Amino acid sequence: MPSAENTQRITAPFELHEAVNATLPDVNQDVALLHLTLLHLGRIVESSVQAVLAPEGLELSEHSVLSALWFAGPPHTMSPTQLSQVILQTTSGMSKTLRRIERLGLIERVADPNDGRARLVVLTSKGRETAERPLRQLVGQWTSQLDGVSAADLSRVSDALWKLVPHMDPRVTD
Repeated sequence: MPSAENTQRITAPFELHEAVNATLPDVNQDVALLHLTLLHLGRIVESSVQAVLAPEGLELSEHSVLSALWFAGPPHTMSPTQLSQVILQTTSGMSKTLRRIERLGLIERVADPNDGRARLVVLTSKGRETAERPLRQLVGQWTSQLDGVSAADLSRVSDALWKLVPHMDPRVTD
């Protein structure tokens, strides 16, 4: 098991690059470093989101559904299939998530006016508040954490990451 000193040493970008080059010399170094960086940042983001959601009594999948509905804009409505696709959750997992947040009064399921057999998921006013509060808290927290990063750098990183999405997710086109 690596010591804290070794872990700290490896997290320096140039030393991580050397470690990847030494251990995986036959792979694309930039892709390997991107992979490791995204995994690391993913864990940090997931941890901070879970810490904000815990007092709300929400799980990440529930927050993802509420956020997707909130960002959809008024009338904050999507089909269960659309939600499954947007947040990358199986339809059976989505059914479980929807049942739980419906019991909490955060969503309602209503008949689809265009298809009497289908149901739509609608964010309730309580659901809108429950979606917005953690989003604002997380953006505030990340704004503080990223205080030393220029707006131009943040914009470039965001733009670069979004350029990767169509390559990583075949459902998305640029």
